[in-house]
Amino acid sequence: MFRPGIVLASLILVTAIATNTLAAETAQSSGNPPAGGMGLKSWGLRAGLSVDPDQVVGGIQWDVGRIVPNLRLQPNLELGLGDDKITLFGSLPVHYLFHIQSAVTPYAGAGVSVGIVNRDRPASKGGDDTSVEAGLRLIGGLEWKMKSGKPFAVEMNIGIGDVADFQAKAVWSF
Repeated sequence: MFRPGIVLASLILVTAIATNTLAAETAQSSGNPPAGGMGLKSWGLRAGLSVDPDQVVGGIQWDVGRIVPNLRLQPNLELGLGDDKITLFGSLPVHYLFHIQSAVTPYAGAGVSVGIVNRDRPASKGGDDTSVEAGLRLIGGLEWKMKSGKPFAVEMNIGIGDVADFQAKAVWSF
């Protein structure tokens, strides 16, 4: 039986452990990480809204580096609540960064998402239903540096398959 409270508590615990580990690794690095190469560059939080299912979405992401210049790998984990569903999706997106003569860096990309969806249904309709679902996300966003020098972005994505049809999010990196 799927227990949303246990999933939420587990997500919070994993996020706390990952955040502390990543913060320690980030603190040990000297200066700014190099622009190229693979390896943990930053981590951050993401929050927003999704359509179909209509949910509030929140999660964590990691910038694990550049596959090639301008091509960033940024996996994430998101929890969605609402529309009589609880969703927990892991995604592996790749972003192409368009470096232009501006303080704002546009990016576009795509990624695979796989997750657990728990539907809250009345007993008369068979009760709760839990399934594993997957799909593709097409991503677009704008990123800039805040006064602290840390990246902030707004991002939208369109889902193909068994993922949210549309999402709009704010993304903070540390």
